[in-house]
Amino acid sequence: MTMPLDDRGLLLGDGLFETILAKNAELMLFDDHVARLRAGCAAMNLPAPDKAAVRELCELAIADAGAKPRMAVRLTLTAGSGGRGLDRPDTVEPHVFATAAPAVRPEEPATLVTSPVRRNEGSPTSWLKTLSYLDNVWARRMAAPDDALMLNNGGEICCATAANIFWVKDGKLYTPSLDCGVLDGVMRRRVMALQPVEEVRAPRAMLEQSDAVFLTSSLIGVRPVASLDGTPLRSHSMVDRFAAALAAVS
Repeated sequence: MTMPLDDRGLLLGDGLFETILAKNAELMLFDDHVARLRAGCAAMNLPAPDKAAVRELCELAIADAGAKPRMAVRLTLTAGSGGRGLDRPDTVEPHVFATAAPAVRPEEPATLVTSPVRRNEGSPTSWLKTLSYLDNVWARRMAAPDDALMLNNGGEICCATAANIFWVKDGKLYTPSLDCGVLDGVMRRRVMALQPVEEVRAPRAMLEQSDAVFLTSSLIGVRPVASLDGTPLRSHSMVDRFAAALAAVS
């Protein structure tokens, strides 16, 4: 599609997106992604898209890109056109579109470096998947070639640039609470449905003291972390168990 030059997503980041994994053209966890998108629309006072229409857009994107065994489908919803400056028009007509591209799943464990770019836990958008993703872009660039650990303004563990983070300690599973400035990840919820998880506010040192650390997202599934800032991290059978349990949808 051609994007109008007055689109609010383009000019102001006023919108939301979802990244959905497609395996052999089948959309994984589609209902979960649409539910999160609709919740984000409610929070941002945007009209929610029709579920059937969204599915059709995603399937057309896969077909147009030439279906591959594993693809990332990007579904984008903007606040549409119009409005001067920051003000939306009286009637909002969102622009909704989808694109698809091959997605190679990383085979090696992640290596993380702590980013100086912080998550703003005081922002109401910190738990929404908005189009304003520049902090994550900067953090990822600084951590190339792999990924970054992002802390919040209080120095507490938040996430990687495009993944949630968990750690194992003394047989218990932990993850940052949403009020740390964490996106409520679709795969995060799936892990939390498998075993009790303590949602906590914790300093970075907790990761180095853990028995294992792993990342989760729709595109990577469950990915162990091998090191943080050059310090090796241990592996744990619990991480392998989660990876196996979620392999069908990741």
